[in-house]
Parts: sequence; C-alpha cells; structure tokens
Amino acid sequence: METAELHSEIAQGIADTFSQAAADVEQKMRILIADGNATIRKLLRLGLCDESYEITEATTGTEALEKAMCRPEPHAILIDAQISGGLSGLAVCRKLKSDMQYRTIPVVILTTTGSNEEITEAVEAGADEFLSKPINRGELKIRLRSITRMHRGNTELIGAESVALSLARAVASKDGYSGGHVEQVANYAVAFGKKIGLDSSQLKMLRYGAILHNVGKIAIPDSILEKTGPLTPRERALFHQHPRVGCDICAPLKPLAPVLPIIRHHKEHFDGTGYPDGLRGDEIPINAQIVGIVDVYSALTNDRPFRRAKTHEEALEILRHRARQGIHDPKLVEKFCESIVEEHDKQTPPIMAPVETNREILQAVGSDPELI
Repeated sequence: METAELHSEIAQGIADTFSQAAADVEQKMRILIADGNATIRKLLRLGLCDESYEITEATTGTEALEKAMCRPEPHAILIDAQISGGLSGLAVCRKLKSDMQYRTIPVVILTTTGSNEEITEAVEAGADEFLSKPINRGELKIRLRSITRMHRGNTELIGAESVALSLARAVASKDGYSGGHVEQVANYAVAFGKKIGLDSSQLKMLRYGAILHNVGKIAIPDSILEKTGPLTPRERALFHQHPRVGCDICAPLKPLAPVLPIIRHHKEHFDGTGYPDGLRGDEIPINAQIVGIVDVYSALTNDRPFRRAKTHEEALEILRHRARQGIHDPKLVEKFCESIVEEHDKQTPPIMAPVETNREILQAVGSDPELI
C-alpha cells in the first residue's frame, strides 16, 4: 500500500472513531451510584428519576471499581468516600484517575460532613466534584448538570485518547516493543515534566505527545524497523519521515492540536543536526525535547529486535554521551538523569564506567544508533 493511501486509511479510521464518540453524546447519561447504604442509593436514584439518566448501582468499593471499568463505561460516578468492601470511595477514585483509560470519567465524592479535611482528601484523590450528606436534591441536580457539560466537553478528548492509545500500541508492537512500552514512556515523561515544573495543561499534552510521538512509524516498512545493520541512505530518508507522517495522521484529532509539535520535533537535535526541520536549541519545544530524551531512555532499557535491553546505568551514560555530542540539551539530560535516579534507583547500585568513544557507543546501542 502506498504511503498516501495508508495515511488516508488511518485518518478515516480516526474519523470513524470520533463519529462513534459523538454519537455516544446523544445516548442517555450513564450514572454509577456506589454507596453501601440502600436508603442513600434509593434517595439518589429518586432524585434523578425525572432526568434522562441510565442508572446502575454498586454496594462496595470493589464492585464500584469493576462496574466503572466495564463497557460501556459510566459517564459519571457518585461514590461514598468511605464505602466499605475492600476499597474506599477515595481509593476507587485514585485508581480510576491514575489509569489513562478511565481518568476522564467525572467522579463525585459523597462525604459525611463536608469538612475541610474531607474535601481536601477528595480533591487529593482526584475527585471532580463532592457532595455532603444528607444530599440536597436540588444541589445534586446542579452538580450532575455540571458533570453532564463536563462529559460532553470531554467526549472528543476521550475519543482522542482511545485512538491514541490503540494506534500507539499497534506501532509499539510493530517496532518490536513489549505491551507496556507506551504507558511507560508516558509515565516517564509526565514524572519528568512535574520535576521541572510544567503545569497541569502542559503535562496533559506531554502525556499525549509521549503516547503518540512514534505513531508515524506505522508507515515505515518492517524491514527497516527490524534491520540489524546500518541503514542505507534511502532507508534513512524513509525513517526520517516518521515525525511528519505522525503529524499527518494526527492532524484530524482536533483536541490534540497542541501535541503536533511534540510529534514533529521529538527527533530534532540540540545542535540543529536533527530532523525534520533542523531546529536547534530553544527553538525545539520543551515538551518535544523531554519526549526525545525519554524516548531514548525507554528504547535503550527495552529489548529490541536488533539488541537486548541495556541496564539503567548504561542507558543514562549513553544519554549523557549523546548530550556531549550535541543531540540533547546537556542541562535537561542531567535533570532527567537525576529524576530517574530518584524514582528508579532508591538503592545505590554501582555505576558503569563512562563510555568515551563513538565505537563503544555504537556497540552499546546497536549497529545503527538511528534506530534507538
């Protein structure tokens, strides 16, 4: 299949997914009510009976988590903060908000007193709203209307995330990575972004960028991705197209427009020798620089078709060597290394001897460092 045809086919698949997401808005809002008290559940159900809601119930935290993760997923969740049964409501909320697939589901925490302490705990758990018991019917309806608007506003974003994850996992598999690679790269990137002080909106786009940065590799022949030796000039030229291809594929995803610079520029080099646009220094968006660094670290510490995974220490030394070569910002690389050591290396294992020569670097990363 020609590259243009492949782009068209992928774009059509993305458009179809968004059509399905838009259609979901027209359905009844699915509300999950989770409370161990049957009277509370009944009052909540009666309070919503004159609205266009499809209601399901759960009596324990464990059951609530299971139903929240069942398809079709609820559009909103009302859950008692201290619900019994294995998990509290706050624990259920934390689990959902820490999972990329479910974190956009709005969660309303039901508290006993509405004290500052309870509210703080609900906010820290990631709750979108909170209500104090006894529940006021009028307030309940107002909060759920707010949740409904939140759902409708997030529908495209939810669809975008679903497309992004599915497409990125397919590309990772094609590129010889294990199943959890996409989430690993996203988690590393967000953790580093927090470390250097990025705000919540930047972190959200950083996560999407980390998920989608290599999506353009879907158009690269397997023979190139699996090659164990150096690339030919023609193969290298094809490989260098994947950031542009990734932008073309993701352009129909309107909520992801801020992510396109990450996809396009994650292979730029700090000294201007990268691709596709030869940007240098601060011309390269900071999120793209972060993803470029994280991409190398994750690639090095995972098995690839052409080599075995490197150790944590080897990967960090190779990153530092690349910074000395001008590929990455040395200051940013050092901050990343410090961040990874704090998170990944709580003990203090011995550090490998520095790698000094290009030959040793090539031996460390494989026959062609382009394929990192």
